[in-house]
Amino acid sequence: MRDVQTGLPDRICGDFVKMINLTINNQPVSVSDGSKVLDAAKMVGITIPTLCHSNGYKPNTSCMICVVHELKTDSLILACSMPAEDGMHIETDNERVREARKDTLDLLLSEHVGDCEAPCERTCPSNMNIPLMIRQVKDKNLEEAIITVKADIPLPAVLSRICPAPCERGCNRKYYDNPVSICKLIRFVADVDLAKKSPYRPDIRPKSEKKVAVIGAGPTGLSAAYYMSQSGHDCVIYDQNINPGGLLQYGVPDEKLPKPVLDAEIEQILKLGIELKLEQTLGKDFNLSELTDEYNAVVLAFGKTDINVLKNSKIELSPRGIAINKKTFETTIPGVFTGGNAISEGKMAIRSVAHGKFIAYSVNQFVNGLTVTGYPQRFNSVIGKLHNDEMQEFLKEAEAFNQIIPAESPETGYSYVEAVKESKRCFHCDCRKPDSCKLRQYAEEYGANHKRFKFGQRKRFQKIIQHDLITFEPGKCIKCNLCIEITKKAGERFGLTFINRGFDVQLVVPFNESLKKGLQKAAKKCVDACPTAAIAWRNAEEGLDRDSK
Repeated sequence: MRDVQTGLPDRICGDFVKMINLTINNQPVSVSDGSKVLDAAKMVGITIPTLCHSNGYKPNTSCMICVVHELKTDSLILACSMPAEDGMHIETDNERVREARKDTLDLLLSEHVGDCEAPCERTCPSNMNIPLMIRQVKDKNLEEAIITVKADIPLPAVLSRICPAPCERGCNRKYYDNPVSICKLIRFVADVDLAKKSPYRPDIRPKSEKKVAVIGAGPTGLSAAYYMSQSGHDCVIYDQNINPGGLLQYGVPDEKLPKPVLDAEIEQILKLGIELKLEQTLGKDFNLSELTDEYNAVVLAFGKTDINVLKNSKIELSPRGIAINKKTFETTIPGVFTGGNAISEGKMAIRSVAHGKFIAYSVNQFVNGLTVTGYPQRFNSVIGKLHNDEMQEFLKEAEAFNQIIPAESPETGYSYVEAVKESKRCFHCDCRKPDSCKLRQYAEEYGANHKRFKFGQRKRFQKIIQHDLITFEPGKCIKCNLCIEITKKAGERFGLTFINRGFDVQLVVPFNESLKKGLQKAAKKCVDACPTAAIAWRNAEEGLDRDSK
């Protein structure tokens, strides 16, 4: 057997250091004496999840997510701290291990006070990153703001004029005075972009040589084609009307949705290379079987279902419309997808646009020969309704003035100054590390339940801002000890420490000093190491490029 680290035979390595031989997931491993099980697993490319571990710092064994199963003793051990021993037989991912890790995550999440996604984002049917857009407006970075908007809403100038704003009903600011005027801010960003000589257009991947037919040029069809074309697929939209837009064109009064605005946004979608064939009716000018023969996939986005058109198509119908797999939007015919009013009648165009986005994801999987699983649903920790005494915590990063009303008239929307001012009212409820938070990643992987061990009243939300660049939210701290070790190693004068015991333990700067004094040298290292967003950059987007502070 060869040593994995040196590549030399054991007998040679053995002249210098004792070698330990063990088996991990049926793979033989040879490591030097004193190595941990976690180190041995890494040597053969096996990843064991960790939260409180970081190279160069002693194991803290506080999170217990690195638990593995030692078969000889039939015991669960912590890989980060357990020394490798001769003859060990380790399994890192069996049912017992997964159950133990899930229990650990459920316990950690029972004390977690923080939203993975802001309530406005969760209540938006298209799951748009609203807080990010608002920060970009506040920073007057409209070029990035329109990219953020159009990542999830391809018709923002249209929808912001007619949407009943479910996102604003979810806004935490409403518990203090009035919600942030999210739709008006989206409209401002979209209108500024449309007024440009060259409005924003998303990048398109190289041609996939796949063709998709879309039946219906309403919000669902336009949205689906918008996203599918970005994946490099050739899209052809068929519509029975003389103008595209569906109910947006023929069901919304001009005074509420000016036709030039609708036409301009549809034009931007079609400029992605989408072909539009008007006055083409399914069941009259072509049938479904012809499309399934010609195209790699078909999207039915023609609104309320005409049963007569589909009665011979082998598509299953439900009392409300076409029957689908609710996760994938696939019909009973493989490769045929549908959404919007074709599956159930609804009044929100944003719902139809969201369906188009989700359909495009599934179509992309299908035409690429992948298992069609549908748009991924992310784990979300949810604070819930805010208590009155928590408002002041959120106001630390928000202005206290009430909702801004457009000076000219509501119909004209915000001016530049008004939009920037309104954006400053945002509570910034979202997590600063929504994608890099390891707690969230593992919660998704192991199917964690953040409500399982929650009893009684939750802990109060706190936001500590005593540093120019850093924010500390104690409710997200999992007591991993990493930041304490980092500040100690960095030679911080004050650093960080724990006070109290048990469930009351708290992370603080010693001697009641401020966070700024505690993190004079190691702020960046602490942010990078924090497995949650307990310690994070105040402006997450800028923090990515900071070297140190």
